[in-house]
Amino acid sequence: MRWKMLTGNVVLVLLLGALAWYFTRSFAADALAQGVDPSVGRGGTLLEAVRNQDGQQLLNACVTATTSPDLAAVFAEETVSAQRGLAFTYADGLARSMATMLPRRGRPAELVVVVSREGEVLARNIERNADAGRNLRQDLPAVGQVLDTGRAARDYLNYNQQGWLEVAVAPVVVGGQVKGALLVGYALADSAARNDADRIGVGVGYLLRENDRYVVQSLSVGTQSEKNELRDWANQNGNNFQTMLRARPRVTLTLGNEVYRAQVLPMPGAQSAAAGAIILQSVSEARAPAGGVAFPIVILTLLGLLGVLGYNLFLANYLEKPIEQIEDGLLQIINGNRDFRLGLEHPELGGIVYRINQLVQELTGQEEADEQGRVSHPPPRGEG
Repeated sequence: MRWKMLTGNVVLVLLLGALAWYFTRSFAADALAQGVDPSVGRGGTLLEAVRNQDGQQLLNACVTATTSPDLAAVFAEETVSAQRGLAFTYADGLARSMATMLPRRGRPAELVVVVSREGEVLARNIERNADAGRNLRQDLPAVGQVLDTGRAARDYLNYNQQGWLEVAVAPVVVGGQVKGALLVGYALADSAARNDADRIGVGVGYLLRENDRYVVQSLSVGTQSEKNELRDWANQNGNNFQTMLRARPRVTLTLGNEVYRAQVLPMPGAQSAAAGAIILQSVSEARAPAGGVAFPIVILTLLGLLGVLGYNLFLANYLEKPIEQIEDGLLQIINGNRDFRLGLEHPELGGIVYRINQLVQELTGQEEADEQGRVSHPPPRGEG
């Protein structure tokens, strides 16, 4: 009996605890997940503000650099060879100086190019003769726009082995005439997405179109495997990513083992390049604290189990032992001890004990008195 009661009570407590934990965790997880979409929307707004701010700072630094007398001296030279020598010295020095001019980026520019009036590369940083004579009008329409209009511009450029870069282009004006242009670029490495993600509080990815496919140039979440999955998602046949850039939809996608709510938007500052950004907020991560919310249910369940064990010990001492004594007493009477009487005093079982003793005296023909002194006389036996 004892073990049956204990088992039943334990099963009941565990069942109720499991149900309470499940429903509490589910409701808490759903409530936490409701904050994901607003977070994604705020992230998109913040990313546009951050990218535009950083892009404008890059553009301003590039414009400021074009006022240097050292750059004007490049275009004062009469021979292309002399121009290239001075252009390389200036470009290499400016690349290092950009770390100071743009403290938020905190590193030298990956690309600095001095461009002639015709749009050809005079020199770039790092290598004196690298890309000399290359016509950037064809590769970067922003360069042609700047040379033709005399107004600075921002864009994104896929430049040789350096991959995609965020670039600013400013005209070099000498004597009131546009003599050439200055291009300054920073690579869109994974560190760029991570830095932006830290600033806006959600995941960030940058996708740019190469030929007829999009590539994931920078991603703040996961590893190369997640970058490949995002690339495949952007290029799948049923997913017109270019249309999504204009519509700015919110979608659900899975990268690795994480489920994300995401928003696609045009890359801030992109003019000629087909570029997009994606905001990512992990639904799994947002729901994770629900386990902590439901944790008190586990504690209460354990306390309930301790209560059940304590209560069963109490019942064992309070009811089961007296019942065992009654059972042993009855066994003595059955075995022929007609003079044996139950002497158990118990608030709940005392009445039963008296009635058993009364039944025994009726069977044996002996008188029986209760605790108040009342005497029970056995009925006269009929003659057989």
